Amino acid sequence: MSDCLAIPSCEVHGEEYCICDTDTTETLVYSSASQVSSIDQLMSELHIGSVDPASFDDIYTDLGSCNIVGVIVYSKTIDNCDNLQEDAIFAFEWNSKQFYLQNSKSTVSIPQSNHSFRNPVQFISLADPEVRDAYHETDEVLDSLFYHPSHPPFLAVRMIQRFGVSNPSPNFVERVATAYKTGSYGQFGAGTYGDLGAMTAAILLDDESRALVLDTDQSHGHLREPLIKVTSLFRR
Repeated sequence: MSDCLAIPSCEVHGEEYCICDTDTTETLVYSSASQVSSIDQLMSELHIGSVDPASFDDIYTDLGSCNIVGVIVYSKTIDNCDNLQEDAIFAFEWNSKQFYLQNSKSTVSIPQSNHSFRNPVQFISLADPEVRDAYHETDEVLDSLFYHPSHPPFLAVRMIQRFGVSNPSPNFVERVATAYKTGSYGQFGAGTYGDLGAMTAAILLDDESRALVLDTDQSHGHLREPLIKVTSLFRR
């Protein structure tokens, strides 16, 4: 507990816990649109959402794309892409979902120390919880899992295995995951993220599923579960 006592704003509680005072600060992320190169950068650095600026009556100014491909920038106080404030909103579509991200960052820090972390977004108020907020937070948790970068390859491997290839190659997994993300494989798919039709077509029509020469590879094909394999042996 010596580290805890070394910070003036902290105190030891119950000889096991370190209780510290905290400060929350809101800071600007981008002072100019020229600092933004892509939508992926916005997704990795902005974590506070906003409502659609169009839902307000003439409060926000549409600044256009500000030379950011696929993005529309809105501002409440200025009309210049090179002088953005915390009220700026970046609107774009990512993986078939519309996003509105605020140009600000919330940080929690311990006074008189170097300890800090990003203030996580939450919907449920501890002082006045509502069922509506619980629904919103549940939706965001599901979206964070559904849109996570590891979701398409994870699902691709499991789907390929269910279709009879227990040990798919990395290239096969990548092609199927890409079809799932883009929602398109040849003439199949609706072109939206998470299209299972495009994923199924990518699995069944891929060369690794159809090439007869792979039948000579002992590592290719479907591996039976141990219990089913033993049961089948006893039936003979």
